[in-house]
Amino acid sequence: MTLLGVLTEAGLGAEERVVALRALLAYVIGAVQQEHLGALAGPGTAAIASLPAEEYPYLAGTAETARALTPAAEFDGGLTLLLNGLRRP
Repeated sequence: MTLLGVLTEAGLGAEERVVALRALLAYVIGAVQQEHLGALAGPGTAAIASLPAEEYPYLAGTAETARALTPAAEFDGGLTLLLNGLRRP
């Protein structure tokens, strides 16, 4: 079955399918680009993680967590979040 078939069977209407298809494509393309730009364990993430936590608690804490994520965990986790948001109640 095609992705459009899956989205249709999930109950999405025509306009929702267009939006969902483009969102999923953008996610996959973006994930591939991010993976090729460099690992989250790289020097940029390390520099952000070393920022003073009292001044940048969310940024420093998030960067510290990001350093341990594998590309597969980031992709799978993000896709799960995206798909859960597309599901109709």
